[in-house]
Amino acid sequence: MKADLKIEITHFEENDREQLKLMYLEVRQTNFTWLSKESFNLSSFDKDTDGEFILVAKVKNEIVGFVSVWLNDNFLHNLYISNDFQRKGIGRILLNSAIELVNSDLTLKCLKKNVLGVRFYLKQEWEPVSEGVSNEGEYIVFKYRK
Repeated sequence: MKADLKIEITHFEENDREQLKLMYLEVRQTNFTWLSKESFNLSSFDKDTDGEFILVAKVKNEIVGFVSVWLNDNFLHNLYISNDFQRKGIGRILLNSAIELVNSDLTLKCLKKNVLGVRFYLKQEWEPVSEGVSNEGEYIVFKYRK
């Protein structure tokens, strides 16, 4: 990680929404190439994070990533980093912030075709515990034991 990169983690605020919607759409369009382009739209962020607790990563007040957790099930639902800020340690920081927030075991699903995501969770010591199939393809369920 760059020494000059100061990452601030904040709780979601309503004025973060528009930047988050744009970033979420851009990252999904760029990285989830196996999915139909029609499946991506600007309103997906609202639908995909409804009712979830969201932590936001900012660099110089620019939103560069977020993590969302469905607290009722300790389920990490989304972890997205802006394309320009990937591979700079921000995902790890957001993941660790979510783990601290929940202070319990966590689970998540990662699509098998998201090879970089699968590698990332394995590197962060998440354990694959099962597999399944969704509308978006085959996935692995990972568990983090607190």
